Amino acid sequence: MINSIENRKIPLVSVLIAAYNVEKYIESAVNAVSNQTYKNIEIIIVNDGSTDNTGNLLNTLAQKDNRIKIINNHTNLGFVASLNKGIKEVNGVYIARTDADDIAKPHWIETIVNYMEKNLDIMAMGSYLTILSEDHNGSILSKVFKNGELWKNPLNHEDIVQAMLFYNPMHNNTMIMKRSIFTEYGLTFDHNYKHAEDYKFWLDVSRIGKLANYPESLVYYRFHGNQTSSLHNEKQIHIANQIRRIAINYYFNDINLDFKLEENFSFEYAQKLHKKMTSLNIINKNINKQIIFDIYLSFKNYKPIDVIRFYRNNLYKTFSFKQNRKIIKKLFNINKYNKIG
Repeated sequence: MINSIENRKIPLVSVLIAAYNVEKYIESAVNAVSNQTYKNIEIIIVNDGSTDNTGNLLNTLAQKDNRIKIINNHTNLGFVASLNKGIKEVNGVYIARTDADDIAKPHWIETIVNYMEKNLDIMAMGSYLTILSEDHNGSILSKVFKNGELWKNPLNHEDIVQAMLFYNPMHNNTMIMKRSIFTEYGLTFDHNYKHAEDYKFWLDVSRIGKLANYPESLVYYRFHGNQTSSLHNEKQIHIANQIRRIAINYYFNDINLDFKLEENFSFEYAQKLHKKMTSLNIINKNINKQIIFDIYLSFKNYKPIDVIRFYRNNLYKTFSFKQNRKIIKKLFNINKYNKIG
């Protein structure tokens, strides 16, 4: 083990896994955790009412490794409820999260815990990950991303918070966090944001402490047809956009902008926000520019005269030619592009 914490008591890390009908993947996922170079761990696995052979496989794994504790839900409670149930059973100073279909690299926990022990202001930390995409796996993501591709994310807290205005920059299956997030701050995974609960959770954590990502791939992220991004893709996108709206309103409050981004808005609403944001004296105006641009692409109602107003009021001057072209297309096709909220 790296010597950075050799003179301190090695903290217990609780690894939390929620499992439902993953008989094809669960052994490799759990064995990857059992074989971590960081040995002071407990492994809490919530079997969420699986109807396949997952339960039997977990029992066999637990017989081989006494650090494994199985919690059986008699009925399927769902991913979010299972995570929150498992959180109540952990004993570690840190909680590590990975998924029942992914494979952690052997030094995953050691690498991140040693970094966090040297940087005590970090509340939670993840890493890059590597795509594991077998042929004909049924995942819609495999149409876009290739096997072995590296997924990177921003590294420091400031860049992560900025990225949260547009997407979730934390890989949930790589994350290690302080248990105090739950015991002292009372956070939980929010069932109101099912299918994108991780995005909402890390946004909440970013409001109470620092986040970070380690610049190395420490987990293999498996693509398959039964994962959330495949089964509930449209719903996941919709909920993620709701969370984006929350993040943007946090940002407005942080920069003292007296404005609230509503779920439904008109061209007049966007124009008012546009003028307010471009008048602000903010160092990173590119963030404001991108937010305004995304809002123009989020119209649910418009009038044909809005195209004329967009040019007559010189609103187009904020954007590039390519961005203006997208905005005009949006004004002529109200269903084009994803909406915020």
